[in-house]
Amino acid sequence: MSLLIADIGATSSRWTFLDDTGVVIASNAGGPAIPGFNAAGADPQPLVAGLRSWIGSVPVVGSATRIAVYGAGCGTPERKERMRATLAGTWSSADIQVESDLLGAARAAYGRESGLIMILGTGMNAGLYDDGRLSITMPSLGYIIGDEGSGADIGKQLYRDVFQRRMPADLERVLFGHDGADLQEVIAQVYRGEAPARFLAAQAVKLVPHLEDPYVHGMITTRFRKLCALLASFFPEDQRSRVAAVGSVAYGLRDLLGPCLAEQGMALTAALQDPMEGLVRYHREGLR
Repeated sequence: MSLLIADIGATSSRWTFLDDTGVVIASNAGGPAIPGFNAAGADPQPLVAGLRSWIGSVPVVGSATRIAVYGAGCGTPERKERMRATLAGTWSSADIQVESDLLGAARAAYGRESGLIMILGTGMNAGLYDDGRLSITMPSLGYIIGDEGSGADIGKQLYRDVFQRRMPADLERVLFGHDGADLQEVIAQVYRGEAPARFLAAQAVKLVPHLEDPYVHGMITTRFRKLCALLASFFPEDQRSRVAAVGSVAYGLRDLLGPCLAEQGMALTAALQDPMEGLVRYHREGLR
């Protein structure tokens, strides 16, 4: 039977359609962009509209008989059902299986092996993975009280340093122009905006071309050290020697993340920007 694999983040989603032999017959990897959906409470309509538009241009996708979904916010049975019901409006006859994005990251990075898996992008989450399933998972606390080392966390520290005058003036001009960061705009986006975590994480992206700058290197390293100390205290020592990380921050800042993990006795074995390639490989094995 055909299989549609979905990696649904809060902002965007990636889709790959396999025939019954595992051959890719459709994907949105090269476009179009399809919105995401966080089952914890976001509006699903942008995702639904994006999918219907894609199916309109690639009708074969609408014939999927099985759908394997890995979704943001799908950590509880109630949220999994919300995601399933959202997609059932488009694929009413398909067998739709919904799992968390953390399990998707683990299957993409490890396949049938085991180790500590971490999502490190706009937010952060982590868990122990073994034989296709998650065992111990870290509670996801969100960008306000958790998400250490994430894009949102780095963005918060960046703004603290800007407005409390701890960022070098020359770097501030490079990042924000001669007028500097707009305090009122930042307050509005963080406290009243529709996507504050995404807004904060977008600022972290600006630092990637400046990783050799002493301030940038030191600030990011400090945030990563806090993250790695948390992982070391939360997960059993004998089960966290191997760490695989998935997400834009993990991939873009892997050269800083790896040494921080090593300080806590953990080895970064993989840093993937996107889990889809690994998920296709994982599910192809199940088709054989």
